[in-house]
Amino acid sequence: MSSLQRWLLVPCLAPLAAVLLASAFNSSGNTRLQLLIWRSPPLPIGAWTALAGLTGAGLSAVSVLLLVPTTPPLRRQRHQPLERPRPEPEMREVVTPPPQRDVREPAPTVAVPYRIVQKPNSEKRATPSEPSPPSRAVDHPPSSSDGWGLDPDLDW
Repeated sequence: MSSLQRWLLVPCLAPLAAVLLASAFNSSGNTRLQLLIWRSPPLPIGAWTALAGLTGAGLSAVSVLLLVPTTPPLRRQRHQPLERPRPEPEMREVVTPPPQRDVREPAPTVAVPYRIVQKPNSEKRATPSEPSPPSRAVDHPPSSSDGWGLDPDLDW
């Protein structure tokens, strides 16, 4: 036990010393304790407080002793190789070309190729001079399996 641990033990044991001192001054008057059907012999209050304080201190000491590891903690060890270390090859500097535009300029826009998915059908559209075919009372666009219908106004 190091000297620091010994000095730290003093404030930890101070409450136990205070309980034992107070127990020594309370030696008058006998009291019996009862727990369910068991009755204790008559003892002074000071004896009961001293017994309780010593029992608590003993249980704390036992729990501390059970928690202290018996083996030293594992430590990493650095192993040196027996042969001489080989010099590492020098790394060549990677030459990067200078930027071709100023850093303060905004990022360039990106041209994305696109294709037309569906061309508009000129045959389906009725011109105003031609009469439109008779329509049903309610036109329901055919629905797909995911619940979205086709919008007839979208020609793309």
